[in-house]
Amino acid sequence: MIIVLRKIHADLYCGLSFFTRLPVQWLYRSDFPFSFGRAIWTWPWVGLIIGLIISIIFKLTCHLIPSAWIIAFLILGIQFLLTGGLHEDGLADMADGFGGGKNKEHKLEIMRDSRLGSYGVLTLFIILGLQVSALSFLARYNTTYATMVLIITAVLSRISILLPICCSQPARSNGLASSLVNIPRSSILIAILSTLLLIFALTPWMAAIVYIILSALISAGITLYAQKHIEGYTGDILGAIQTLVATGILITSTIFTV
Repeated sequence: MIIVLRKIHADLYCGLSFFTRLPVQWLYRSDFPFSFGRAIWTWPWVGLIIGLIISIIFKLTCHLIPSAWIIAFLILGIQFLLTGGLHEDGLADMADGFGGGKNKEHKLEIMRDSRLGSYGVLTLFIILGLQVSALSFLARYNTTYATMVLIITAVLSRISILLPICCSQPARSNGLASSLVNIPRSSILIAILSTLLLIFALTPWMAAIVYIILSALISAGITLYAQKHIEGYTGDILGAIQTLVATGILITSTIFTV
């Protein structure tokens, strides 16, 4: 029992410390059995925490600030503070690599370069612009549903990262992606069941099914695209999937508010 509790403790630390910039260092114990792959079961719950924080702030600002555009930019800024812009950085790197690379090795080399290129800048400008537009629309027309959408987005976008991990292989032999192999099936099953439980509890079943299918399609599309370009996935690909799925859900949610 003690070993199980230690594993749960270690997994929560792995999930929170990777996906957020929350002060969770106090959870760290040097003698605990840490495993980034095993901690996958925590991903929807970490998403829930992120979503709750953002949705609460969103609801409060909707009562205090009259401008929907200011609210949208503020929420996006708070999200960056919570996550460190981890996933958006991955999207920019993928855009630079796939846009400017000549072959697999060149694309991977560009993706590892910390400098931001024109493809990355333009991609971020478009994607973040779409997110701000969707958030401002939700702030104007249905703040109650928007709070649920923000939670759903945070949860589903992170669990969508699982698809390439389960169906593809790392494009590099080192780096983040290479640590996500031989993941316990129990961790994957718990992550999927937890996600379904949260999504169907938060939104009507019709919308829930639409969001789930949309997330799967975007994740599958990026996975196949990455397979064509670099024969697998990297941490940047996973970050790109999270950002694009989140954007897709936010845009689609505006349909359900009309």
